[in-house]
Parts: sequence; structure tokens; C-alpha cells
Amino acid sequence: MTVRFAQIEPTTRCNFTCGFCAGRHMAQGDLAFETFAAFLSAHPALTHVELQGEGEPLLHPRIFDMIATCGERGIAVSMIVNGSLLSETRIARLVEGGVRTIHVSLETVDPARFAAIRGGLFDKVADGIQRLVDARNRLGAAYPAVGLAVTLLASTIADAPAIAQFYDDLGLDGGIVWQGLQAMPAYADHYDAGVAAEALTPALWQRHHGELVRTLGARGGRAPSFYHAMFAAGRPGGCAWLDGGAYLAIDGRVSGCCYMKAPADAFGRIGDDTVATIDAARDALAQALARGVVPPPCRGCAIAARAAASPSAAPPRPLPRSTSPGR
Repeated sequence: MTVRFAQIEPTTRCNFTCGFCAGRHMAQGDLAFETFAAFLSAHPALTHVELQGEGEPLLHPRIFDMIATCGERGIAVSMIVNGSLLSETRIARLVEGGVRTIHVSLETVDPARFAAIRGGLFDKVADGIQRLVDARNRLGAAYPAVGLAVTLLASTIADAPAIAQFYDDLGLDGGIVWQGLQAMPAYADHYDAGVAAEALTPALWQRHHGELVRTLGARGGRAPSFYHAMFAAGRPGGCAWLDGGAYLAIDGRVSGCCYMKAPADAFGRIGDDTVATIDAARDALAQALARGVVPPPCRGCAIAARAAASPSAAPPRPLPRSTSPGR
């Protein structure tokens, strides 16, 4: 498959302590800039990169070099940040770097509950978001579109209307993306009893679904987020990640998506394996789903389950291979 979309993990380090984050249980470190550059060179068809993984991207010492390198290659950049590091200097560089979308992650706009969940200060995050929007508008820049990324928890799902009001009050325009807790083993295996209890039951989903659509879902972005763009380009009934996406972890491992955390799930490593080898591993997973089989790295994934349940869907289209070094 030709990789057009890539989520690249700059770091697993974070200044927040969210209990549902897999990154708090992973080796702490930063992606080498040389590995980042080698990945881009190996995938010349890239159109959109998400600079975000299991840590706070703005902690990477060369994050603005990554943004600039993508810009030089005509690659759109999106990010999800925790909002605590949106200083005036960083904001200026984000705007000047042409970052397309920035989503700030949160679960609630109640300061006490925010601190209990994230270990940070809500007011600092809110101030940073407002500074980002104000700076962009003051500079007359088209981007970034600024939105929110919400993890829905059992204890905070009723906060959706307040989150939507917060979005409106700050004049945000990047849309709101939302999801429940991940059920895949790489995440769920680390949940303590308190976090596990935050998973939404089918009854909770059903009770709040209409309200979520009217509040969070009604705040559409004026520029598509990385995930919206990638899934819009994917095949109906298939997995957009395997159709044309990739995930690069801080140690150079390439996998099918951001949820494949185990080393055994990796397709290969930049610098050690050829792009052809990595592509062949990706194609094997895509073909398994087309046959109605959920392969082990995809266990627990709702997208894979749906794709495998419709094996009659058209198989992945053969796309022209790139002629990048290392083939």
C-alpha cells in the first residue's frame, strides 16, 4: 500500500498523569529526528501527518523542526496536545509553521474533575487555547483550526453540553473529536479498577448518544482533522489505516495504527527493514480482514471487527509502489 497518512509519535513523555493513557506505562523517550526524516523520505506520497502519540508532542526538543520539514515537503500537519504548554513563543511557532489542525484533549471543563483525571490545571489549559486562537486571528493566519479531543468517561459523559459551550465560548473552529476508552489489550491491560469502571456500557452509550450528536458532533471543523481526512479516503467497509496509513513509534517501529503497541505487532523498523518488507506485513493484515479474519494485532478493534464482518467488501486496491531508497 502507498502510505499517504502517517501518525508519528514524537515522544512518550508527558507532564500529565491520565490513568487511561498507555504512555504512562511505556518506556519514556523521544523519537530521533533522523528516524523521523528517514520515515518521510521512505514515503514520498505522504499528504498528511499527525504529530502525536502517547506523550505530549510539544515536549519534543525538535518538534518545530519536524513541523518545518513536513511543510517543506508539502505535507499537512495535525496535532493533539494537552494544552498546558501553549506559551506565547510556542503558539507563534505553531501558527508560523502552518499547522493545519490542533485539538486539545480533555474530558471535562470542571476544574476539580479535570485535575483529578489529568493531574493538570484546567484554567492554564483554557488560557492557552484562548491565546492560540487570539494569536492566529491577530496574525491573520488561516491555520491552525483549533478544536477539542474528548475521551468519554462514565463519570464525565454528562459534561458534553458544557464542553460544547466551552468550545463555542472560545470561538473554536476545529471541531470536536470524541471516543470512549480503548478496549484493545495494549490499553485495557493497564487500567486499574477505577479506570476500568469509566468504560461506557452499552446502556450509557444509548442514553447519551443523541445528546453527544447534538452537542459534540454538531461542532464540525472547518479543516479536516488527520483522522477525518484518512477515514474519508479509505474504502467503505475497510480499514483506512491499512488502506493507506501507518504509525511510527518513538523507537522507529512501524505498525498498522496507533493502537498496535506490542513489539510483535510491528511491521518492521525504519533503518533495519526495507519499506517493501514493512508494506508486505501491512498487506497481509489487510488481506486477512478482506477474508473475514481479524488478525491478532487487530484484536479488540471495532474497525477491524466491522471490516472482517463484511469480507465481501472490495479488497484493497493495488496502488503503485514508491521508488524510495531502501526498496
